[in-house]
Amino acid sequence: MALVKLFNFLIGYVTISIKGAFPERFLNICARRRIYLWNVKRQGVARINANISVKGFKLIRPIAKKSRCNIYINQRHGIPFFLYKHRKRKIFAAGAVFFIISLFIITRFIWVIDITGNNEVETVQIIEVLSEAGLKTGVLSSKVVISDIQNYTMTKLGKIAWIGINLKGTTAFVEIKERLSTPDLFQKDLPCNIVAKTDGVIESIDAVNGNRLVSIGDVVGKGQLLISGVIDSKAGDGVRYLHADGEVLATTWHEITVEVPKYEQIRTRTGKSKSKHMVKFFNFYVNFFLNDRISYSNYDRISYVKKFAIGNNIVFPLSFHYDNYYEVEITQQPYELTEALTLAENEAYKQVAGLTIKSKRKKADNNKLTVIYECLENIAEKATILKEERTEEHEHNKSDEG
Repeated sequence: MALVKLFNFLIGYVTISIKGAFPERFLNICARRRIYLWNVKRQGVARINANISVKGFKLIRPIAKKSRCNIYINQRHGIPFFLYKHRKRKIFAAGAVFFIISLFIITRFIWVIDITGNNEVETVQIIEVLSEAGLKTGVLSSKVVISDIQNYTMTKLGKIAWIGINLKGTTAFVEIKERLSTPDLFQKDLPCNIVAKTDGVIESIDAVNGNRLVSIGDVVGKGQLLISGVIDSKAGDGVRYLHADGEVLATTWHEITVEVPKYEQIRTRTGKSKSKHMVKFFNFYVNFFLNDRISYSNYDRISYVKKFAIGNNIVFPLSFHYDNYYEVEITQQPYELTEALTLAENEAYKQVAGLTIKSKRKKADNNKLTVIYECLENIAEKATILKEERTEEHEHNKSDEG
């Protein structure tokens, strides 16, 4: 839409009023003859306003006569009318023409790459790979082969499941879909045991594959074997090694000690401030300040960028950068005891977030808070059966047979 507006501005268009008993007939004839009108608005019973190109305007006189309508020009828009108005100021007109031509050329290139949807893969990494594939700032839009860039990016970045690229104006919109991470780091055909990743009391066992070695109510320690991937062969000629799998829920206890904060830092602006302004053109910066040093010991920095753009999609390689620095005075205000303990408890909870909390006990002493959480969690953890362990197990079975 922005490109259409820019094109119409370049070739010129007029806003007209169509007056007559049946102005709709005029619009219908224009539509049949493929004369494009836009921003059509009714202004009363017998009047309609619309925009039409200069070329189209030259074709509507017989249509107006046929539909018995009168046409009036309300406004003239665009470069041709601007140049005609200033035709006697040749230097100004030449500069305007040069500016328009430059503007048209610049819009043929990609100046902004907007990436969304990525969480695991860093944006900087994606930009680097896209650049290698041929999509980077300053590239000609017509040279961008989207399918090739998509294939290259997905090959280089294994965590990306899908990538969509949409070129609009001078902006390349890149949408990323990442692969779902799987917690199982073991290949399904790799033999392994299930061991306890922490101490606990068994509450339930679901042995999907393997030999269950513990029962409900058993007390187990970290690293203890819970589900074995080594089972007797059905043929009775030794043992088989399986990829043990399952879930073991246990009651666990986590004792966490954190510092109780004493003071809250309050930042108050003093009223003093300093600004730094820059203009970026392509990859060059022009500074509008002499001294780069900030003399404030403590300050808040607020930055924003204003890009030169037409609409949302046509962004030019020209932007204004504003950095504002506000001096602040930092003071310490004591926390109330209840608030301080709440903050400390919230910090402790971060270490057990995601677990089912059955109960908790708290104890505050010497500016420290100790919280003991009783939790219900899956303590199953897969452990590879090493080659040495397999040999030892096989020899053990042979001695038993002897």
